[in-house]
Amino acid sequence: MFRLTVIVAFSFAISSCNKLEANEIKSDINQWMLDLVTPNKTTLEKVDNGFSISGSIKNSSEHLLILWELTPSKLVFIDSCRTDKAGRFKLTGNTKEQIFCQLQMGPQSSVYLALDNKSKLSINLALVGSFVDYTIEGNELEDSKILKTLINMNQSFAKEVAALERTAQGLTQNEEGAKKAEELRYQYAKLMQERDDFVKNTALNQTKGFIPYFAISYGAIQAPDYKLMQHAVNCAKAADPNSKYTQEIENKFTKEASLMDGAIAPDIQLKSPEGNIIKLSSLRGKVVLIDFWASWCGPCRRENPNVRRVYQRFKEKGFEIYGVSLDNDASRWKGAIAADQLDWLHVSDLMGWQSSAAQLYQVHSIPQTVLLDREGRIIAKGLRGEQLEDKLTELLEKTTTN
Repeated sequence: MFRLTVIVAFSFAISSCNKLEANEIKSDINQWMLDLVTPNKTTLEKVDNGFSISGSIKNSSEHLLILWELTPSKLVFIDSCRTDKAGRFKLTGNTKEQIFCQLQMGPQSSVYLALDNKSKLSINLALVGSFVDYTIEGNELEDSKILKTLINMNQSFAKEVAALERTAQGLTQNEEGAKKAEELRYQYAKLMQERDDFVKNTALNQTKGFIPYFAISYGAIQAPDYKLMQHAVNCAKAADPNSKYTQEIENKFTKEASLMDGAIAPDIQLKSPEGNIIKLSSLRGKVVLIDFWASWCGPCRRENPNVRRVYQRFKEKGFEIYGVSLDNDASRWKGAIAADQLDWLHVSDLMGWQSSAAQLYQVHSIPQTVLLDREGRIIAKGLRGEQLEDKLTELLEKTTTN
């Protein structure tokens, strides 16, 4: 499946307390083999006057090509062919609406296309290692060309990330190696942010169509925000309000938009250790960190001195912490607050992992944080340590200076 997200595997563990969840993973090889022989009935129906994809692969006679429909969860077989002695090929079909497809030439070599019945595409391909170099011409090209731009961009970033990985693998586990690893993490984060910005801007530049849907649903961007999600819904509706993509992105928006960056944070109303109700919304006008933690969580307790240091630095500049405990024992909760000297706002319903706030914010591991701006909008999630301090410096000290 097409994934723009590339993960660098550094050998430094992330520490957290996890909620145990069982995710069933199922692989049906027999069904996949059956699909190769008898395509599933999906959006695609083979009739006349549909799309056509023709072209050639340089220096590749009798090369197998497989055309898949690309869905967010799996690949669905459409058709396959082999190139002739001159490397030429042709695939045809018919679809009830525009669909995203993957034309596969090898285990890691693919081209991504947007097809409808008006698509008459001519593609000339050249395999360069695991990457594909290609030109594309014909009718109904706009979205397919945008996909090509995204693929080329991702290949460029993938090469830079691979260079970081090679450097990381050669590090020694000492103080110097740890320092270098931190530099690599910074470079990696910067690369991923640049890549996300490119994908997001590309999507936001569309006025209608399903490229914004693609960016969100196929992992082309790490963390879609509220603005991009709303834009994807509007573009999909403008293109085809009855498309399955329009229905999917509307459903996704309904389920997920409330917790995306840029959305107004869902309100929390829980009791303090003294028994008073404290509303999250009552803190509007301040930059607020929602801090999910618990007295029994070792990583949370080890992180508390850092949180306390940050709070002491920024509390007089308009910063507040709204600590949500996943405790179920009031005495242990209160004891940890006193022992760790956590002199900010605390609330809990003492329901442990069943905490209403944790359920509302889909918290599955702690410590977990959500940062809100002065209007109560979500800015970022999961910030700790230097990342949190840098963000608060940007929000509170630079704005104060200016």
